[in-house]
Amino acid sequence: MQTGLFETGVLIVDRHALFRHGLAGLLRHEKPDWRCAEASSVAELQTRIHAVNLVLLDLGVPDLQGTEGLRSLCRSFPYHYFIVESDSADRDTIITCLAAGAQGYLLKSASPAQYLRAFDTILDGGIYAPASSGGSTLRLEAPPASTLPPLTGRQREVFHLLSEGCDTKTIARRLDLGVGTVKVHLAAIYRSFGARTRLEVLAKANRP
Repeated sequence: MQTGLFETGVLIVDRHALFRHGLAGLLRHEKPDWRCAEASSVAELQTRIHAVNLVLLDLGVPDLQGTEGLRSLCRSFPYHYFIVESDSADRDTIITCLAAGAQGYLLKSASPAQYLRAFDTILDGGIYAPASSGGSTLRLEAPPASTLPPLTGRQREVFHLLSEGCDTKTIARRLDLGVGTVKVHLAAIYRSFGARTRLEVLAKANRP
């Protein structure tokens, strides 16, 4: 699989060497065409990130400084995919990480199959996070229409599919639209929410 200008490369940033080595071994077995690198800190991440396009980031890395550090990294490296991994299944934490710019959120207790599914989902343009029941993908509930900014009927349809975690191609297929048309509607939705990405839209829509 190729994304952007180069083949897929994953940087595993985690405090625990055993976890890093185990996941790196899984990826080398299941995704032999992918490059895989490891780091134990944000300082190491910054020296190795340019060789990859996907970063799995332990939210508890000491020099990250939590979600604010995550937000800073996402702004500094806007063309990279970030997946947060954490022990916390707290919904507010998940949404905060998505709002900070992460494309995904994984529990450290997730199965190898869930890790692989998360990588594939995000590289295909989707959003990945744990469901509250421990299932595969978090589906953020669309807020009542009365709380939404002004949207056309078609934009509301696109927004609701966006809330279900659908990527652009899936939205186009479900609504029988061209991918380019969906992108136009998405751009209008972003402007209405004052957001730059679908993740910011979903995070803003689900804030109490």
